[in-house]
Amino acid sequence: MCSIRQPILALAAYCLLLIACCSLPTALRLIAAGSRYAVLEVKPHVFVWVPEDIIEQDGDLRSSRAGNAGFILSADGVVVVNATNTPFHARELLYEIRRRTDQSVKYVIDTSSEPDEMLGNEVFVDQQATILSTPATQAEIRSYRQDLIRDERGDLKLQARMRGIHPTVPNQTFDHETTMRVGDQEIRLLALPGAGSRGDAAVLLPSAKVLFLGDLYENGYFPQIGSRDLRGWIEMLRTVESWDVQIYVPGHGDPSGKKGVVEFRQFLEWLMAEVRTRIQEGKTLEQVKSELLPFAYHWHAPELGPRAVEAVYRQLAPPQKTLCRSKASPGLPHKNLIKKPPTLSSRAFTAVRLPITGSNSTSRAYAESKRLTRRVTA
Repeated sequence: MCSIRQPILALAAYCLLLIACCSLPTALRLIAAGSRYAVLEVKPHVFVWVPEDIIEQDGDLRSSRAGNAGFILSADGVVVVNATNTPFHARELLYEIRRRTDQSVKYVIDTSSEPDEMLGNEVFVDQQATILSTPATQAEIRSYRQDLIRDERGDLKLQARMRGIHPTVPNQTFDHETTMRVGDQEIRLLALPGAGSRGDAAVLLPSAKVLFLGDLYENGYFPQIGSRDLRGWIEMLRTVESWDVQIYVPGHGDPSGKKGVVEFRQFLEWLMAEVRTRIQEGKTLEQVKSELLPFAYHWHAPELGPRAVEAVYRQLAPPQKTLCRSKASPGLPHKNLIKKPPTLSSRAFTAVRLPITGSNSTSRAYAESKRLTRRVTA
């Protein structure tokens, strides 16, 4: 009997192991998904969703790292600040909200048009939330959506990365400073058109002394400078450092106090000064990159370093001018750096239209031109 039971028990154990193995990948994915981000309660009822530094295989390749998101709870609803870089992460954010409240998500605020902050908008449209941004950000997201349709044509890799992602344009806008109250939470929406780009905004909670800055502040990450004006960006950071704020929420990295913002601003100042000095020495972009890279800062997203140097170099380098040389003095630059087309007087010449008909039209035209020449020189 024992000899019969042992094979049966072994077979049963094997079947259980097989079932467990089949279920294991799902279990591991759930655990991995849960461990790829942290949710920090920076003040009572104010939370920040902070993802790990992972390069995503989905979404826009230019914003392959998920950005931070925030949510504010109140008795009258939830306010979300930025929806991160894919609807898949936005659903993780919604899951964390649902763990804490049954209140509906009333508003989502996009602090910019960067894909790592807004590509999760569609999840909250399904929740019937109002999506808010500055008018410039709204226009930029609409343009981004149109450009994406064009770029996806024939690009199978981009189509695969963006499958299931639908860029969603904000349906309401705000200008300058707008104050809204949701339950007991006062929320100020601050348009910052001089902060480096036209559409940037920040979200301030005056009573909690929390400021969401989006990608205008990166804590321990190299920034995506792009076309942002560096001087205006630095001045904006100096301004917010003086505000009565205790917690600054960055676009990437952990929330911090003023010290983190100061360090980030000093990095931008250092980068601008180093690039400017080398431009004044007449060095090319490649020479500047070879001298500055890799940066001495041990931050995340090091692949953004070369792009940062390129962006600053383009802003600071003088525009290229084309020199025209005079025929009389070939070794010296022409008096006018850009040669203007000559201005022709209406009396300088007279156009004569010659009738051309018949088989002998060419000879008649030639004879007529000779006649006109003799008359002019007579």
